[in-house]
Amino acid sequence: MRLLMVEDEKSIVDLAKSALKHGGYEVDSVDCLEEASSALAIYPYDMILLDRNLPDGDGLSFLKTIRRDRNETPVIMVSAVRKTIHDRIAGLDHGADDYLCKPLDTTELMARVRCVLRRPRALSAETIEIGNIRFEIASRQVEIGGTPVSISRRELGILENLMRAWGRTVPRDQIEQANYGFDDAVSLNAIEVSVHRLRRKLAQSGASIEIKTIRGLGYMLRDRVTDG
Repeated sequence: MRLLMVEDEKSIVDLAKSALKHGGYEVDSVDCLEEASSALAIYPYDMILLDRNLPDGDGLSFLKTIRRDRNETPVIMVSAVRKTIHDRIAGLDHGADDYLCKPLDTTELMARVRCVLRRPRALSAETIEIGNIRFEIASRQVEIGGTPVSISRRELGILENLMRAWGRTVPRDQIEQANYGFDDAVSLNAIEVSVHRLRRKLAQSGASIEIKTIRGLGYMLRDRVTDG
């Protein structure tokens, strides 16, 4: 799951990105509205964290524009100075899904992100279940046969991509785009290493599904029992 953070204060970006990545989310950050527009044109993000005051304009105006263009990506507005109830109402009335004030508390940030992502508009399903694997999307928790399994952030992203595309091949570049941000250096075998680790964890945990490599194309999930 990939989020876009539009914020020009580096200390806040560093704090929020660290918490969000620890929570299992991939995060891209830009420091102005122009770069935010470019990022949204490239990738369909799962959520936007949008500062109200940016060097090249007002985040609220930007929010109005993307909603007018029928971009329904969930947005949490973040503000340092407009803390009155009227400002929060203005943000919510113009399409924000939630509103946070600085200084950010990372515990509250994570709770609000999880809450917004649980809403029907944000995801086609709150929980994905295939075979004996249960994936709680917002909390980024996976159970296999009812037992919680520890899976890294990258591996969680790959598993989500594959589970959402059950029965179909997911191209390697699609997995890379969904799970690596602008600032990440992706080695030639990074995806292969992550898939290998995920495949091993699924097998060791008794998963009823497995990852199949489709040579030259990508990967897909298949039923371990029937396709043996």
